[in-house]
Amino acid sequence: MKLLVQGDDFGFTRGVTLGIVDSIDRGILRNTGLFTNMPSAPFAVSFMKDRPHVCFGIDFNLVSGPSVSDPKTIQHLVDDNGEFIRSGVRLKDPRFASEQGRREMFPYDECWREIKAQYDRFIELTGKKPGYLHGHSITHEHYAEAMEELSRQTGVPIAMNIQKQFGFGRIPRARAQKKEFDPAAQLAKNTTEEVLSHGDLLLSYEYASIGGHPGYIDDELLSLTTLSLERCRDAAMCMSPKILSWVKENHIELITYYDLMKEQ
Repeated sequence: MKLLVQGDDFGFTRGVTLGIVDSIDRGILRNTGLFTNMPSAPFAVSFMKDRPHVCFGIDFNLVSGPSVSDPKTIQHLVDDNGEFIRSGVRLKDPRFASEQGRREMFPYDECWREIKAQYDRFIELTGKKPGYLHGHSITHEHYAEAMEELSRQTGVPIAMNIQKQFGFGRIPRARAQKKEFDPAAQLAKNTTEEVLSHGDLLLSYEYASIGGHPGYIDDELLSLTTLSLERCRDAAMCMSPKILSWVKENHIELITYYDLMKEQ
């Protein structure tokens, strides 16, 4: 079985970045997406050169931190301070319940402008294209359409699309694949046991994926998102001796999006 392990939000904060790096160096993580709009992005990029076996993609972030493009040109996406309007606020807006309302809240030209700016920032920071494109947090029609257009223009695959193409299997409706926003639920989460309890299912697929948000918690993270405590659980899964043994004993091949592109 070929297993693709993806951890999101590289560069979100220094703590998240260090947790992802440990999940790579001491564990099974082989794919991670950079938040190019965050102040810690250059810090995250400093770890990329020495890890050529990892596929570094981009996670487009339109709900946390500062924008890359001029805030005046994306006024529907940011607040008065030029910070993205948080997902919790967006989900409470009655307009979000309908397609027409979502398209009104997130105009296509503004989504395109910011997504392209974040993509260009990736190239500016790294000197190369990202390995894949991936959305972050809430998704909506104009967001998805802008990503599809960028993929067409650049040739960089969208993570979800390439997984569908190869028929990837994953853990259905499991907490290991589900975000928890309640702090108590995040503390109770045991990603390691969730993965192992579905080990036979994953092994039944030719291609399987595990996704999550590995990272360490710092004060900056707590101020930016409610998805915080469970990141340590996801990092623990990536580095778990039980998971490492499961991978070795079952001759599981850890793959990247680069590997999939070569197979096309």
